[in-house]
Amino acid sequence: MKNLWIRYTALIKSKLAPSSDKEVTGVRFWQDQLFVTFLVYCLPVSLIALLPCVYIAIQAKFFLIAFVDLFVFTFLLGITFTGKLTLPRKKVAAIAIFYLLSVVLINSLGYMGPGVIYLLFLTILISLVLPIRFGYWSVIVNTVMLAVFALIIKFNLFNTVLSAVYSPASWLAFSSNLVFASFVLVTLIHRIFERLQVAILKKDQLQHRYKSIFDKSPLPMWIFDTETLAFLEVNQAAVIHYGYTEEEFKAMTIRDIRPAEWVPATEQVVDLNKKSGIYYEGTSQHIKKDGSYIYVKIESNLLELDNNKTRLVLATDITDQVEHQFEAFDTHKKVKESEANLRAVFDSTVDGFVLLDSKFNIKLFNGRATELIRLNDGKQEFETGRSIFDFVQPARLPYFRAVIAKVSNGELVDYDRRYRTVNGDLSWIRYTLTPVYNGATVDGISLSGRDITVRKRYLKTVEDQNKTFREISWMQSHLVRAPLARIMGLIPLLVASTDKQDQADIVNYIDISATELDEVVRQISNKSNDIINKYPAISAARPSADQAPKMEM
Repeated sequence: MKNLWIRYTALIKSKLAPSSDKEVTGVRFWQDQLFVTFLVYCLPVSLIALLPCVYIAIQAKFFLIAFVDLFVFTFLLGITFTGKLTLPRKKVAAIAIFYLLSVVLINSLGYMGPGVIYLLFLTILISLVLPIRFGYWSVIVNTVMLAVFALIIKFNLFNTVLSAVYSPASWLAFSSNLVFASFVLVTLIHRIFERLQVAILKKDQLQHRYKSIFDKSPLPMWIFDTETLAFLEVNQAAVIHYGYTEEEFKAMTIRDIRPAEWVPATEQVVDLNKKSGIYYEGTSQHIKKDGSYIYVKIESNLLELDNNKTRLVLATDITDQVEHQFEAFDTHKKVKESEANLRAVFDSTVDGFVLLDSKFNIKLFNGRATELIRLNDGKQEFETGRSIFDFVQPARLPYFRAVIAKVSNGELVDYDRRYRTVNGDLSWIRYTLTPVYNGATVDGISLSGRDITVRKRYLKTVEDQNKTFREISWMQSHLVRAPLARIMGLIPLLVASTDKQDQADIVNYIDISATELDEVVRQISNKSNDIINKYPAISAARPSADQAPKMEM
């Protein structure tokens, strides 16, 4: 039965020729739909009144009524299933045939018959399916028609049952109630349609506004079906940005703009959001028509569109941001590696370093700073954030402040300081204070300390050796030369002398000179040995950490 009704409805709608208007919108659209519904239900429902009325009319020998009833039904059947009449003409034809029916019934049965009911029905039908001005005209037509019947009754223009039952006054009294009811109903329908038209207009304006927002949005937007994942609507920004035409988009699904490896995750997200209906925000990778890959920020919400669950998507291209983030990450990684390398160099250097800020507070120091930067008598542990002056011995504070002031003015200052360890040995530290610039402004100070004890000892050794070498050189040029010269002078005399006594004296003098020369050579040898014994090979070893050095002013 249901399938039969569906086929019947489809048949009627297929026979409805389109309106002559190019575009029917608003209340007109709903009036046309209402008339179509009237035609669909009119024929089967009219049988409820037609069959008993025809039967009773024939039994009562009202053949005219039976004929008119059958004629009206046949006429309605014809205009319903014909495809040659437009919808407005079908409306006029249906109204005209019902007016004929009402006139015949009023004339035959009087005011209490169904004819008057049909007049009221026609006023309502005209007001519902035609512009409201025709509803008011129908009230006028009904009034004129009822007035004509009053004249027929008064002057008995032709044979009618009305003349036998009603007087003109009673007929007009009954008719005025019908006119009143018709006018009230038309007015109410008029007001309803006015409000309906305003509501439809507002709805259309709202739809147009949101459609314009959707179409004119500078960001790509689309609507897709959560079941098939097919694109339903796309805006111009999406067409321009992705390179696909609107028709190409609507022939695709959201899978087609994603890399294959992203599709399972996308389907899972859509399925979860379809069930939860919550707002979604995330990032994805899309493929444009030219094959290029882009990163996008996705924002979407669930929509009910034509009884289907869809999602409205806003896609923001963040490719440049992501690339910048990758570049920033790589740069940050390189900076971290550079900082780690610099820190390793900073911590492993043989010098002690302390970095001060513009207010002379400690910003940074390495592990050798405690050992090699000795600003007071005790062993000191530097702390970041504290002033460097907190670690300076009070007696040395004025001198240190003066040095800091010079460096703050852009000078580079270095000086040596001597310390004595607990075992009495001397150690030396060279301090170097360097200004740290930020542009052209001194923004801090670098303080370094280096153990130069070995260098000092080496220099002292060189100085002592040079002094000894000068003494040896003097001895060689003065003390060695005198006995050697005498020996060299006596040897020729010894060779030339024939007197034994003279030879013995010469040999004695040679012996005295040789002994003197031997003494001088021994002294030179002793001085050389003294240098070797006094200054052996210098070790690079420094004083141990547990030797508490003391400053020697």
